[in-house]
Amino acid sequence: MASMTQTAPDSTTEHIRAPLTVIHKLFSMHTVETDYVATDFGKLAQSHFQAVFADRQALQQVPVYDQGRKITPGTLVRFRCMVQDPAYGEELHLAVARMTNTATGEERCAFSQYTDAEHGLGAEWEVDYGAAANVFTEKEVAYCVSVPGQSAWARGVDNVSESTLDSALESLSLSGDGNTRAGADKYPIPGEQHSAALVKFYAPSTAPRVSSVIDVVGVYELGANTRAQEAGDETAWPCIHAIYHSEVHVDDVASALPALQPEDFAARRAMCVEYVTSVLGGDDLAAQYVLLHLLSRTVRVQDAKVGKLSLNLVNVPPSTQPNTTFAFNNPASRWIGDSVSQLVPYSVRVPFDLKLLNKSSFVPNAEQGDLRAGVLQLAAGTALVCDETCLNEGTLDERGVRNLHAVQTAILDQSVTYQFPFQPVEMPTSLRILVLSAGKSILHSDCVVHISDAARRFLADVPASAADVRPLDPMHMEQLRQYIECARHLEFGIPQAVSDVISTEYAELRRAAHERGEPMMSQEELALTVTVARLISLGKGQAELSIESWNEAVALELRRKCRNPPASKKQTAE
Repeated sequence: MASMTQTAPDSTTEHIRAPLTVIHKLFSMHTVETDYVATDFGKLAQSHFQAVFADRQALQQVPVYDQGRKITPGTLVRFRCMVQDPAYGEELHLAVARMTNTATGEERCAFSQYTDAEHGLGAEWEVDYGAAANVFTEKEVAYCVSVPGQSAWARGVDNVSESTLDSALESLSLSGDGNTRAGADKYPIPGEQHSAALVKFYAPSTAPRVSSVIDVVGVYELGANTRAQEAGDETAWPCIHAIYHSEVHVDDVASALPALQPEDFAARRAMCVEYVTSVLGGDDLAAQYVLLHLLSRTVRVQDAKVGKLSLNLVNVPPSTQPNTTFAFNNPASRWIGDSVSQLVPYSVRVPFDLKLLNKSSFVPNAEQGDLRAGVLQLAAGTALVCDETCLNEGTLDERGVRNLHAVQTAILDQSVTYQFPFQPVEMPTSLRILVLSAGKSILHSDCVVHISDAARRFLADVPASAADVRPLDPMHMEQLRQYIECARHLEFGIPQAVSDVISTEYAELRRAAHERGEPMMSQEELALTVTVARLISLGKGQAELSIESWNEAVALELRRKCRNPPASKKQTAE
């Protein structure tokens, strides 16, 4: 294989404007020394373009694929997307064709990869399909969409380029708000504007797993959609021929900031608690649990799932208006949802309006052969805010019951059921689920916190009361985002000595409660307290659970239980 030092010294601009020209040069140099091997050349093209755009400033010059923008087909683009359907199709591709000039008899090889364009050097050239030199390869085709619930600030970080993109999206209405529009049933959130494209992967790359979030750099064109063609639709579709791709890393959340140091965690944690406290009208207890909830992440240890903390905030002022779309009409819920979206890159809002529950599909469904998205087909780490305050009296039909069951399964098991033709398949997920309710929730969450009466009055008067909340400047807000994502991704363990102390204290608490004739601490309560302690430690930047964090968790849980009314006491939305 030709070495990297032999590749043509094209400028960054040339790589963006005419990537196929650069690739053809690479191919010509590559075949000087060796026969064409699809995998080898794929590696060469990947490594070459990755080296050119390794610098962040160079990568920012690449146009961002986004709806409503214009770009010339054949231009290099980048697209941060979620893989909605990784098995959308496979296409057999003639990557290298032996061509014969019918007038002169001249023969030569024509190369065509990272494009759907047909081979040809002119009308007088024909493909010799029987030639031994022909090379066929397969492309894996995935249907990819812009990441559901991507926060405005995250889009701002991602979409630095001001280049415009010529998009067939508008003519295809991929962001449409009705199921009659093409692609509408392949995006999880009905009515939310988004971009979509067929991303075609070449050897040695393969389509990533379902619902993964990736950054794709590839050649944009209006190309073939073989599945649509089989149904008689010859419309050209937006395609991105992936030269290379990578999964989005936590460092991408605040890549402009210096790496977070261990000594920075305490100050960032205090800043975060102060901010969330102000959002909740001065309720520091609820604010601490919201922060712990945002720091939570499902980790699979053998057959167990640890680290998750679904949260139910009770006593939120109820809604007075029905929801007709996946947006919050309740000002209090919208205020909390907006605040969450300021802190996390992906957040989705689900109002529990009866009509929406009865008509929407929450789980992905491939029973008809095409994977249609469900509301719960979301990227890992997405903050899912469920608003029960708009749930009024009425009847849930069968679909509505299934949808609520799907949310409950996601809360308890961190899994989503995909409906396939022969049997349903449970897919693991990792969602941070926050439930807002006026009274006792219809869902069971890991942790229930009743907000204070002062916080309720504050939220009832939003947006008037919100005017008194001093917003953080952009730099401090970015520091909080970096802190949350870095803390929640720390590796974590529980030392045996700390585990022994917890076991001893648990046994002693149960013995003492039994002697007093009081309810004894259950295994579920112990597991919750350990999770709270785990998240407190992570919030401090600690990789191991400490006795100090355990004691803080016990004290915090005592405060929460003292505020919450007894389980037997009737809870109302008053």
